[in-house]
Amino acid sequence: MQLHTTPIEAIPIACDPHALSAQQQERWMIVGKQMYSAIEEIRELPGGYAFRLPGTAEMLMIIAEDLTMERLCCPFLHFTLDVERTGEPFWLSFTGGEGAKEFLRASIEEFNMLDVEVATAAGFNVSNAKDIDSVNAAIEVANTVNMLTSSNGDNGDGQ
Repeated sequence: MQLHTTPIEAIPIACDPHALSAQQQERWMIVGKQMYSAIEEIRELPGGYAFRLPGTAEMLMIIAEDLTMERLCCPFLHFTLDVERTGEPFWLSFTGGEGAKEFLRASIEEFNMLDVEVATAAGFNVSNAKDIDSVNAAIEVANTVNMLTSSNGDNGDGQ
């Protein structure tokens, strides 16, 4: 049996919300808000960002459900979850190849899902972030982020 995989460099740096079914898009709105609003700290990494989240059983289930959907719409990202002993916070990392970090920064600054103090402390400008109150609003912002990051010279082929 031969396994066919696409090299990470060949995957476009763009969010494809239509990779999710309508039901998944609705669920992502709920789960995404729960997860992103719970982020307590953001650390910059060479290829992305790490997010500190409460180390509860409930949060672990929210993270798992969110990542199930994030993997579909953003296949260019690599997700790592560090789970320490009970009660310790989780560290969830989003990283990727060339252009992924810029995409993540634009997403954080465009989507109004993080606590403003947490985002500002990490050096993000969220003053113009859009409120996401519907799937259509999320898709519109995703399209904006895709345009912003592709206009910065990243055409998805790593060049």
